[in-house]
Amino acid sequence: MADDKKKDAAPAPGGDGGEKKKGGNLILTIGIVVGILIIYAPVTYLLVPKPPANEEEIAQKAKEDSLRIASEAATKVGATTEDTPIEFIVNISGAEDRFLKATVIFEYEEKNEKLGAELRKRAPTKYKDMLIKHMSSLSLTEITDPSERDKICKDLQRMVNASLPKGMGEIRSVMFTNYITQ
Repeated sequence: MADDKKKDAAPAPGGDGGEKKKGGNLILTIGIVVGILIIYAPVTYLLVPKPPANEEEIAQKAKEDSLRIASEAATKVGATTEDTPIEFIVNISGAEDRFLKATVIFEYEEKNEKLGAELRKRAPTKYKDMLIKHMSSLSLTEITDPSERDKICKDLQRMVNASLPKGMGEIRSVMFTNYITQ
């Protein structure tokens, strides 16, 4: 009889006790999966960018991207022709006994070594002549007004870029390293 009680107390292998354990593991697994989903759903919502809703947002995003790219390009310093500056003295148009003495260098992409070589080759003759002709045609007001210098630099940049062979590349900017009027 004592043996019968022991047999009743001990669960049979693969019997009722085994089913409770499997059911407990299933509930635990479901709980873990639900917990993971509860944690990852808000994180995913916050980290995944939402597509723009309308054309105005798309245009605004494009504008912000172009401004960021432009500011990065503006702050990045490229290679220059500082070793071969173009120095010149010109009489100021319409002003007797007034002249401008200036020195100009060009900035270009560092990786474009061909362009650098071409600029250095043309600087002492072609570009110096181009700069003298352009600068001597400017009035005293244009030369002495600080706000006009940016316009002068842009004009010179367009002229130099137009004179370069196709496929050679372009200069980024024209910079005055010396600018004296008298």
